[in-house]
Formats: sequence, C-alpha cells, structure tokens
Amino acid sequence: MKVLRDRVMGTDLMLVLPPGEHAAVLEWLRTVERTFSRFDPGSDTSRVNAGGAVVVSELFLAALDEACGYLGATGGLFSPFLGAELARLGYDTDFALVGTPDVAAAPLPMGVPAVHLDHDRRTVTLSPGLAVDLGGFVKGWSVQRAAEARREGGRVPYGMIDAGGDLVAWRPEGGRPWRIGVEHPLRERPVGTLELPAGTAAVATSSVVRRSWRDRAGTVLHHIVDPRTGEPAASDCAQATVITADLAAAEVYATCLILLGTREGPDWLAGQDPDARWITVGRDGRVRSSAALS
Repeated sequence: MKVLRDRVMGTDLMLVLPPGEHAAVLEWLRTVERTFSRFDPGSDTSRVNAGGAVVVSELFLAALDEACGYLGATGGLFSPFLGAELARLGYDTDFALVGTPDVAAAPLPMGVPAVHLDHDRRTVTLSPGLAVDLGGFVKGWSVQRAAEARREGGRVPYGMIDAGGDLVAWRPEGGRPWRIGVEHPLRERPVGTLELPAGTAAVATSSVVRRSWRDRAGTVLHHIVDPRTGEPAASDCAQATVITADLAAAEVYATCLILLGTREGPDWLAGQDPDARWITVGRDGRVRSSAALS
C-alpha cells in the first residue's frame, strides 16, 4: 500500500492503493476531467452546451444519464443543468473573478428539463438556454467507479480514493478502520472524526465557503445554485457532509442539504436514503449530526 498525492479536476487527489493501481486511476480521472470540463472548449460538456444534437462519448452519456436519474428522484432539487446560472454568477472561467451579474436570475422549471439523450445515436440535445454542469457530481461518480473497479473480484481489498475530501474508502470485515477528519468551515478546530464502517463507505461534503468569491460589487457568491431561484443557496446551512454507500449519491444529497437547510434537510434525506448519515454546520457555526463523531 502506498500513498500518492496529485491534482485532478481542480482539487487535491490522494490515492491509498497498491502502487500498481496508481497510474490507471490517475488516467481514468484525467479522462473524466477532459470530458466534462466547462472550461475546455473541446470537452463534451462545452460542445453539448453550444447547442444542437451532439455526438458524445459513452462516458459522458453514462454520467449524464445517471445525473438525470437524480434530477428526477429529487424533484429537480438537484440539477445537472445549472451551467448557465453559474456562468451568469461569475463562475465562467476556472474559478476566476469576473464582474457583477448583469442578468437577473429566474427560477428554473422544477422536475426534468427538456433534454434528449439518444443512446442509439449517442447524442445529447439540450433545450435553448440550458447548459450542463456536472461539477461535483461527476467527481463523485468517477471516484466511485474507480473504487468499484479496484474492489471487483477482491483485487484490492483495502484502499481509499480521496478527491478534495470527497472519498470512497473500503476494507474487509475486521480490517483496520478508516478514520476521516471533517473540517469546520468557520473555525480552525475540526468538526470531529468519523470512523467508517467495514465494506465500502463514501463521504461527500458540500460547502458554501469552499468555493466562494466576490463580484465587482463586493457581493459574496458561491457555487451551490438553488434551481428554485437561480441564485446561490441562501439557507442556514454552511456545510453538509453525507456518509452513504455511493459517492455520486452522497454528492447529490450533500448539495440538497445545503439547499434545504439544517432543519428541513435531514428529514428529506431520511426519505431518500434511510441508511445515510449526515453532519451539518449552520452559518452560526452550530454542528448537528446523525453520525458518531469523536
């Protein structure tokens, strides 16, 4: 077992895997990055957002199809079609500061937007005004698949893939537990430490602090957009962490907790995934948790 640290998808990557697994995981994640980047004009994402029926890779189609599943399951609370809103708010280059939004936000239609996925022709067609941004979802989705490929057939019985604190860790029953620290977004002292269960565990954190910026008017903005308003989430939740079996699901649920807030969010999550555990940090710094922290 060896630790490798690198950068991918704009975040820090840590692999705790046998050395022979490192290169394949890195190549997979970099392929995902090239395919889904909003900031690369040649990516599938950019080509789809330019309009028309666009032939895409099987990789892009598979991830977008799964994201659309969560779009439907959450009634539109999670949406992979917020690219235009992020660009309007200033997140239209690789996290660069841009000017004040000059177009008023408009609530997005809840439910499934008009997007056509043709699996036979491998094409994606968006309705005018829509733009794909799979962002954190595809990070979790790709890390989950990298972990599953390592675990398949017991090839790598113990390991962890951590992309910017969103991670999948696995171990056999009786194996040494993984212990994961959870940062506090507003204080130096951490929220606490999680001991992950045997088998596969996924941990995802969404925060309104982690990727925030000021526009030229001095307004603080962040990257978690509420589809109901077209504006950055304004609930009382500053950070949400979800622990469940699948990292793509954890990414979706953590985002939704930010949107719904510290009181409504946990009840909503229980209806989506009764086995999921959560930690929220309010904008007042208060920590609430259904997970055991030490």
